[in-house]
Amino acid sequence: MCGKEYVETKQSPCFSAGAVAPPIKRCAEEFKAKFGTEFEFTVGKAENLIEEIAETKEGDLLTCGSEFILDHAQLKGLVLKETRRSLGSRTSAILVQTRNPKKIKSMSDLAKEGMNVGVSVSGCLTGVWDDLATKAGYAEQIRKNTVAYADGCGELMALINKKKVDAILGWDAFKNLNMQTMDIIELPEDLQVHRSTAIGVITFSKNKELSKKFIVFLVSEKGKKIYEEYGWHHVE
Repeated sequence: MCGKEYVETKQSPCFSAGAVAPPIKRCAEEFKAKFGTEFEFTVGKAENLIEEIAETKEGDLLTCGSEFILDHAQLKGLVLKETRRSLGSRTSAILVQTRNPKKIKSMSDLAKEGMNVGVSVSGCLTGVWDDLATKAGYAEQIRKNTVAYADGCGELMALINKKKVDAILGWDAFKNLNMQTMDIIELPEDLQVHRSTAIGVITFSKNKELSKKFIVFLVSEKGKKIYEEYGWHHVE
């Protein structure tokens, strides 16, 4: 059958947080080419997606940028624990405007007078700036220099893309999504925060076996390679 194992004709609704959507959408294209399944993605803030799933009691899969967000969905009875898998991790980093006009090299630079910093206060980055600044010993100074509080990864990336701040504290994978507007300053290992991108089958799914099959594809060597191309790190 033209190299395909078999053809699926089902459509599968999938909910994805915004910043983790690019690699799973690419995986969905590969899965469709092999099995014929059409995925319908609803992309947005994880908190809003969870509310929508709770209200509509519909959907097959939910993927978010951290395990703790999927914990919340599971505890609300919206995701089946036994189906959850980690698809890869992202590592905290400093992201700056392309060519790094302020010559930022470390967390200590973010503590300097006159520096404008952006952080996220929701979603998978909740609390990350605090972890980084506190471990580095610059919590007081970086708090004073924080001029923008983003509502999730999308808004945070926009702060750099629109040159609203000098630097943001985000994920290293942001660079792969913003090659033309953003440079990355890697942090030493003792400062780094790592969080997994997670997925699980929604409790109300009408296509549970198909959803599990897609998750198997996501954690296969092919799926891992796609996530790595988008800047994710492999999770065993």
